[in-house]
Order: sequence, then structure tokens, then C-alpha cells
Amino acid sequence: MMEDFILRALIAALGISIIAGSLGCFVIWKRMSYFSESISHSALLGVSLGLASGLGIHVGLVVIGAIFAGLIVVLQQRKILSNDAILGIFSHLALSLGIVVLSIVSGTNTDYFSLLFGDVLSINNQDIIWIYAILVVVVGLLLIFWQRLLLLTLNEELAVSQGLNRTRYQLLFMGMIALTVSISVQVVGVLLITSLLIIPPAVARVFARTPHTMAFQSIIVSIAAVLMGLSASLFYDLATGPMIVIALGVLFIASQLFVKKLG
Repeated sequence: MMEDFILRALIAALGISIIAGSLGCFVIWKRMSYFSESISHSALLGVSLGLASGLGIHVGLVVIGAIFAGLIVVLQQRKILSNDAILGIFSHLALSLGIVVLSIVSGTNTDYFSLLFGDVLSINNQDIIWIYAILVVVVGLLLIFWQRLLLLTLNEELAVSQGLNRTRYQLLFMGMIALTVSISVQVVGVLLITSLLIIPPAVARVFARTPHTMAFQSIIVSIAAVLMGLSASLFYDLATGPMIVIALGVLFIASQLFVKKLG
């Protein structure tokens, strides 16, 4: 029979795969890979403040992620600096603040490796509940606002002319990324979260012909990579997060070779 901790890891990773696979399509379409990386770096600060306040790391991750996302949107609206400059500043600032605050709060015994690269095998039942609660929220929001988010992505000028509030939906999308980051830390870690958002849709884009099929295929790719990475991690006793990302990389390279062969 499967060990309990392996079963919990599998259930949690599959839930995150569904969220990241579907939301990651918009990250690719909007060309916001660097933004998701900036928010993921703020996760370390969220963990440290969650521990310091006693509210827990999940609450800290969501709050800090939402604050950083809001600040980035405000600064982007002012158009004083380019988007990549703003994201670069926030990315490195968040990561540095997180390391400093975490060292003060947790002392010298902090397991930085698990925070940076994930530790899916340490997930408990409460974490699973949190993951699937966010899954319901994020997938529900995507289903409700799919057409509007897609229109803003494909033709922003047309969407605005039809009365859609660009800033409102941008904040909504960034909030969903913050939620996704908050539950992905334990699986792939702070430094590898972005790969879970961008590689599955990058693979699916090779085969998909419509946005809906791309989102569905992205979820399938994400689930397949999680199963491959988790199995290799257990069999060879290696870090799970990096193995999942390596599995994603293998699938991506295979998809590109497939396209080249067809060409």
C-alpha cells in the first residue's frame, strides 16, 4: 500500500497542477513570465512574516503576494520606468527582504533548501485542504471571467472599448497568481514556481489549436510532469521540486523536437 505521506504529496501536487496548468496559459499569452517570477520571489517574505505573525505561512504568502502585485500594478500605471525594470527591482528586493526577515524570525535552523526548492513530501492534510480551496477559487474565477480575460489578452483596445476595466482585471489576474504561488512553495519552492506556470502551456502550445484546448492540454502536461518527477524523486531519493521541473524540461524539449520533425 502507498505510504500516507506519498499519497498526500500526490494529491497536493495534482491539485496544484490543475491550477498552474490552466492559469499558466494566460501567463504565456500575456507575456508575464517575469511578473510571476517577481511574485514568486516575494513568497519567501510571505513565509517569514507568516511565521512572525503566527497567522501561518499560507496567509502570509497570500497577503504579501497581493501587496506586491498591487504595488507593481500601481507603478506600471505611472509609466515612470519600464515594466521589466520595475519587475526586476521588486523581484530582487522581495527575495532579499525574505531572506533577512526569515533569518531574524527563524534563527539559524531554517531549512532554506525546502523553501527555495520545495518539499512536497512534508505536506499535511491542512495543506491539502488549503490547496483545494484555492483550486476552487482560482478555477472558478477563470471559468467566470474566461471570455473577458481572453479578450483583454488578445485585443486589449477592443476590450476597453467594450467597457472592460483593464486595471480591475489585471489586479484580478495578479491576485490569482499570488494565490497560486502561495500553494506552490511546498511543491517546487520559491525559485522554481515560475517553471510550473510557463512550461506546461509552452508544451501545450505546440499541439493546441484553440485557447480552450491549450488550457486543457497544459493541465495534462503539468499532471504528467508531476507524476514523472514525483516517481523519479522517490525512486532515486532526489529533491522532488527540481525533479518535477526536469520532467517539465524533458517534455518541453521533446515537444520542440516533435515540431522540428514535422517541419
